[in-house]
Amino acid sequence: MAEREAQVIEIISVPVSEVPGVVRLAFEVNSGCGRCHETGGCGGVSLAQPVCGKPKTLLVPDRLGLQINDRVLVEVPDAMLSRGATRAYLIPLMLLFAGSLLGGALFPVLTPAPWQITADIGAIAGAGVGLIAAWWQLQRSQHSDVIPVPHIVHRIS
Repeated sequence: MAEREAQVIEIISVPVSEVPGVVRLAFEVNSGCGRCHETGGCGGVSLAQPVCGKPKTLLVPDRLGLQINDRVLVEVPDAMLSRGATRAYLIPLMLLFAGSLLGGALFPVLTPAPWQITADIGAIAGAGVGLIAAWWQLQRSQHSDVIPVPHIVHRIS
């Protein structure tokens, strides 16, 4: 299990007394290696900062009676991380390449033309169809599967 520090930014009460409340936690976005600004560091996080600059949030059941601004240690199940990475990166990349290969191979057969550009157009169109299929599977998978739930290990402050 991966552990991360987070801060409580919102408390969501649940009207049913047997069910614990839910808190929204904010995680800071930081670089993978921590050497971004050192000599020899790649600076890769600076490229992602404009897109991923705001903190990521997660809803987690509150079994500790937390307050806003409490810092906590959260365990995220490995299955949640690997499934998310597979669905967000691997499957879209595979669909992109499959669409490109199929489009490049089938487009010249379906629309015979004397120029070479038809295979390139087919590859681009197939890649676009692959990306649309990847987006669709990601949207569908987020609403259909049972997701492993992260849990709060303990309060830090």
